[in-house]
Formats: sequence, structure tokens, C-alpha cells
Amino acid sequence: MKFRHLLAAAALAVAPSMASANCGIEDSGEVNILTNFFDTLELLANAMEECETESFKIDVKLTTTHKEERERAFEASSSPYDGSAVANSSITALQAKGQLLRLNELVDKYREEHQIEDQMLIRFGDDISAIAFMANAQHFFYRIDLFEKHGLEVPSTYEDLLAAAEALKAEESVTYPFGAAFGGSGGWEVANEFVNLLLANGGQLFDPATSEPAFDSAEGLEALEMMGRLSEYMSPNALALDFLDVKRQLQQSEVAMAILWGSEANGMDDPSESTVVDMVGFAPAPAMVDGGPPATTFWWDGYVIPKNLDGDADLTFRVIMHATSPDVVAANNEAALWIRSNYVPTKYATAVVDSVKANAPPYPMNPQAEIAHGALGNNIGDFLAGKESAAQSLADAAADYRSAAEDAGLL
Repeated sequence: MKFRHLLAAAALAVAPSMASANCGIEDSGEVNILTNFFDTLELLANAMEECETESFKIDVKLTTTHKEERERAFEASSSPYDGSAVANSSITALQAKGQLLRLNELVDKYREEHQIEDQMLIRFGDDISAIAFMANAQHFFYRIDLFEKHGLEVPSTYEDLLAAAEALKAEESVTYPFGAAFGGSGGWEVANEFVNLLLANGGQLFDPATSEPAFDSAEGLEALEMMGRLSEYMSPNALALDFLDVKRQLQQSEVAMAILWGSEANGMDDPSESTVVDMVGFAPAPAMVDGGPPATTFWWDGYVIPKNLDGDADLTFRVIMHATSPDVVAANNEAALWIRSNYVPTKYATAVVDSVKANAPPYPMNPQAEIAHGALGNNIGDFLAGKESAAQSLADAAADYRSAAEDAGLL
């Protein structure tokens, strides 16, 4: 998958839309979709439900435990879900286990009707395995008014961020200077923060020649220790806070700065949920080293169909394509950095685009990375909670990685 070409197509092309707004499904039956829970996926779930009729039912389950539910469903003899939202990291294990339906025939059949564009197609070799609908990356959110009040510059490095956090400790209008997702389900989010810092620090998750863990290195130790330093300026409950919690912290003026997903940017200016409308600025994530890349990774989100679905793959595909249509993009242009040629870039996408231009890498699309991510999520919280040293937490994660990688036949 050529990520930078995908981003360029999504962010720069502005061709007009001609898709029909009518879902056009007259069949009877039922389609069940499993997804993560964030604003853009909720929007797409609503678009899918537009296809419902008296004889055709749509059920979209949005949940932060989607990964665990998907694993159980796709490994069963028959999946109760006909489709699922996935991203860079989560698709790799599904593909490696042979659990994904090959979409080539459906793409060929509906390419013209649904204006399917090449940059939307996620391939493994010749097999089309997913339909991508948006690009995403984490970046820096900050209160413009408070930075001006304290004479602060947007941080270009994490050392700069720490200095800004120290300056904002005395700011009475916020509770904490900084927020980041160190909690969430299964340790995924805290591990993701570590991966961002590790890769930006010149480290890697595993040795590509041997698949041995490589995150328990000097670069990894520096990354984890940086997370510990950041936690001193965060809520004492940080290990229980996920991305949505941190988003609310910033919206409710509880924190002055945060690292959040680009897809959450437009929510800062939503008066129905935010008290800081027009007060939040967006910039690429700070670098770990001066002159280095932003400490973030570039992602895509998309939909897959399992081989073992108990429903109709053709109907499921049509529902997915309706939800990701040019009409939905045009009607919700500011909601995401859409991977459609009629998407018009907005101020909410600028920091994502700038991050990739500054050489933020794509998140690794291989099963070793997913295993490393899981092992880190299960262990590095012990250091952040003060239970053990950073070196011990990384050693524990490396041991867990080796065990899981051996079970998967990768070592």
C-alpha cells in the first residue's frame, strides 16, 4: 500500500461528486457491522442505517472492545458480523490467518456504480482485502489563547513540550497542562503512544531479519522514560483515560495541550460539546529529536468482510460503499481526511498532511508489529504506575512478545 500516494490523492484532489444519494438497496435481509467507536465511524454507521427498509435491517455495533469481539467472530465457524472496520495494524493478523474475503470481484462489479477509486483499495499482493475511507494521524492540539497569554511557541520537540507544560502549571483556567491517551481497552492506546515516540527516536519494534523484539533498546528506554516525564503534567488518573476522555478534557478546558487523532479536530469547534470553540490550534506532533520526524504514524481506516460471514457479502459490500460514497464525503467534508477525490482539505486536516510531509512514517503493516503492540500494552503501564523500572517493563514486554511470536510461527 503506497501511503503517501494515498494521502496525496485524499488531500489534494477536488473532483466533483456525481453519486446518487439514494442507497438503492431493495433486497431483503440483514447486515451486521462491527466497528471501533469514534466520531467518523459513528457518522458512517448512520449512513449505513439509511439503507434500512421494512425488509432490510442494518445493525452497526460501535464499541471500544471491537478488536476482541472481531477476533472471536472471525475465528468462529460462522461470524455474526458481516463486516468490520479495521486499520493498518488490525488488518495484518486477519490477513495472515486467511480470514478476509477477497473483494476483487465485488470491486469489479460495483466500481462504476459506486465510483470506487484505486486509492481506496488496500491490497496484499493481488488480493483486495479492504476498502479504505479515511487517513488519520495523531498530532498536537493546543489552546491558542493560553499560548499567547504565556508567550509560548508551538513545541517542535518533546523537550519543548515539557517546557511549555512547566510554564502552564500555574495557569488557573485549566486543571492540568497536558493530556494523552495512556488508558483505554487492553493497553492499546498507551502502547500506541510508545510506538510513536520509539519510531521517532530512531528505534524499531522488531528486527526485520529475525523478528526478535527490538523495542527493549536504548531508544525504547528513552521513549518510555519520556512518557513518564509527560505523566507528571497529566491527570493522576491518566492510565484510565482513553482518546475520547482526553478529547473531552481539552473540550472542557481541563487541559491546555493534548496529543489526539486528527479525526477529533473538528470536534473542538462543535458548540454542542466544546467550551473552547475557535480556541484550539493544530500542529504536527513534536519530534523526539531536534530535526527528526514528528512522533506520530500515518494510518488509514477501512472496512473488511470476513470469509465466514453468515450473511450476504454482496449486500454487505453495497452497504459499505453507500456509507463511503462521494455524497457522504461531500456532506461531511470536515469530519475526516477522506480518501475520496471529491474531498476538499480543511484546517482540520492540515496537521495530518504536514505530519506526513515531515516524514511521519506509516504504522507498520505486519503481524510482528501487532504482537509487539499488544505485548507493550500489557506491560509498560507498570512503569507509568510506578510499580517497576522502565527497563523491567520493556523486558517483560519483550518476553511476552517472544512467547506470542513463537506461537504465531514468527520466531
